[in-house]
Amino acid sequence: MPQFEQVSVFGSLIFWSVLSFGLLFFILKKFAFPPILEALEMREKKIRTDMEDSEKLKGDAQQIKRELEETLKAAHGKAETIVQLAHDEAKKAREKSLQETEAKVQQMHKDAEQEVLSSRNKLLQEIRSYTAALTIASTEKFLKKVLGEEDKKRLVEESIEQVIQELEKRQN
Repeated sequence: MPQFEQVSVFGSLIFWSVLSFGLLFFILKKFAFPPILEALEMREKKIRTDMEDSEKLKGDAQQIKRELEETLKAAHGKAETIVQLAHDEAKKAREKSLQETEAKVQQMHKDAEQEVLSSRNKLLQEIRSYTAALTIASTEKFLKKVLGEEDKKRLVEESIEQVIQELEKRQN
């Protein structure tokens, strides 16, 4: 290389270049590098702190996730219990309603039977009175005389008994 063969011409230039580089390096080392290195160290500390904080937050997040999962499981258990209780209550209410309805039906049936018996007795009483009057009237006409009270009662009772026996035979 031909440019390096002339070292004697460029010797003073090389000297001043090395001297200015050394002076510049000393000034940079004294004044520029410390703030730059300090800024780099602060940045490195901040990055380390942020990474530690993020690891801590990650651990906290996992702990919260576990707690939430446990809470969710407990909530599901409570919900299932509530649903089961509601189902049981509905079943009890349905059974109670069914029993009340059956009781009402039985009561209505008994009331209807009572009403039928009452109507039957009333009808028999009316038949007795009509039969008695008819028997007395026909007997009076037949005998052409008026019967006494005792004879009327006896004839009425006999007639009523015969009519009742006939009605019972027909019902059976």
